[in-house]
Amino acid sequence: MQPLDHRARLEEIARRLAGRRRRELAIPGFRPAAVLLGLLERQGDAVVPMIVRPEGMRAHSGQIALPGGVRDPQDESLVATALREAEEELGIAPDQVRPLGMLDDVPTPTGFVITPVVAEIAGPCCYAANPDEVAEVFEAPLDLFADPAHAEDMGERRAMGMVYRLRAYPFEGRRIWGATARVMESLFELLRAG
Repeated sequence: MQPLDHRARLEEIARRLAGRRRRELAIPGFRPAAVLLGLLERQGDAVVPMIVRPEGMRAHSGQIALPGGVRDPQDESLVATALREAEEELGIAPDQVRPLGMLDDVPTPTGFVITPVVAEIAGPCCYAANPDEVAEVFEAPLDLFADPAHAEDMGERRAMGMVYRLRAYPFEGRRIWGATARVMESLFELLRAG
């Protein structure tokens, strides 16, 4: 099977997201949040903007994450939350982003239910990172997450009645793990299904 070019891959992702019923979670005491799994083309390959949270933050200090955060009361949807957070954290204007769909909700041990919004980011893209929320921005190749066999296995975890494998993906001296890795893996699970 020949690999899809970037445009064809985006359309395949959009088609798969539209053709399924996603798992939505509402857990008492958990805060709804959204992240932007943005797909950007760099030299023919898809990359995903990721951030490193500043040390000393109240939550997720020093962790690698997708841009995102808690849904504000004025956000009309979780897509709006993801777009607002991407603009606040990275300076990505909403008109540069074309939402393709949403993946299954991901609960975290820290009390959030994350809705991953998959979207195309139109280039060229320059980041204006907010230093209060972002210590560093980098782009990880999407295909880094295509094969979990290449990740460091951190064992099985149980949370909120669900069992999952925790993996860390090494990239340029970093370790992408936790909810961020699970979100990225779920995109490839969608693409492998059917």
